[in-house]
Amino acid sequence: MTTVGFYGEGIRGDAQVSVEHAKSFSVHVCSDVESMYGDAVRAQVQSVADRFGRPNVRLEVRDAGALPFALEARLEAALAAHLRLPLPDLARRKSSLRHSDLRRTRLYVPGNTPKLFPNVGLYRPDGLILDLEDSVPPDAKDAARSMVRQALHHLDWEDAERCVRINSGERGLDDVRATADQGVHTYLVPKAESVEDIAGLDRLLTGLGSESWLLPILESAKGVMRAFEIASASPRVAAVAVGLEDYLADIHAERTAGAEESAWAEGQVVNAARAAGVSPLASVYSKLDDDQGLFAYACRARSRGFDGVGCIHPRQIGIVHRAFAPDRESLLRARAIVDQFDIAIADGVGAIQVDGQMVDAPVYERARRILEMAGP
Repeated sequence: MTTVGFYGEGIRGDAQVSVEHAKSFSVHVCSDVESMYGDAVRAQVQSVADRFGRPNVRLEVRDAGALPFALEARLEAALAAHLRLPLPDLARRKSSLRHSDLRRTRLYVPGNTPKLFPNVGLYRPDGLILDLEDSVPPDAKDAARSMVRQALHHLDWEDAERCVRINSGERGLDDVRATADQGVHTYLVPKAESVEDIAGLDRLLTGLGSESWLLPILESAKGVMRAFEIASASPRVAAVAVGLEDYLADIHAERTAGAEESAWAEGQVVNAARAAGVSPLASVYSKLDDDQGLFAYACRARSRGFDGVGCIHPRQIGIVHRAFAPDRESLLRARAIVDQFDIAIADGVGAIQVDGQMVDAPVYERARRILEMAGP
């Protein structure tokens, strides 16, 4: 018997699907929302089974109010694993790609927790990371891949950058193959240590016809030492991030409030990223109940040259945005520069003066980015 998904006390928005061999095809459904959606659940089960050729199996579905995308993912993952078949094809999901410098916050969401997926965009992170790596147990990796694929296909998260953190090695390549046509803006590459780590993904994405960006995460002494080579390994690299928990374990150091132990690595990553023309991103802050500490950490990251930090809970997003927001004087000046330069561009003028300062295209771009950092 093959079983994927979760059902039981405290579980909501998910489903557990079990598959076992039988003499003929049959289905048994137990749904927490039977009175309202029982018929729809059964119809979806039949539809997914049809895509697998309605095999001789007994399907048992225990539904805890799963949305259609989550039920679809659990069904196809269970059937594919039991029958040793690939996931069925999905229609290509088109999504406008953007290469934005606005990455103040990137929110990690475990790839095997469908109840979290529909509403995370409401917290307005700059980037949303559907995580297939550390937050997913080894025996749930394939089911999580199916869940992330279906979420990408069916859900929208407003203006958030749509990111997927893949696994290392061959499993990571399979993660890309399964999701590359579902509108992924950026793939996070964990434990990046070499140019080939990035070049291999570049070749794969090119072969798949994908325009997705890459965001290597430097989490080891070797990775940090090769920061510039990795940051400049492919035109697809949009940013590089430092992952301090694994890095500090690798150099046998402990994380402290003052962060002296990580200052060199953070400086190395910032300098390498700027030299390569990409965005440097700081590590996550792991203490969920320490708002003051998070604000101080984000302010320090900004002062060291980072463009943003990782978030592991929605409550961290607003705090980080405040830490990266420009002060009122900078904001007013940036607004004046952008407004006046926009007028100049419309009139065919390439440079102007604002309050006695010469303003050309680079100054304008810096001012525009300050306005972006202020948020909506």
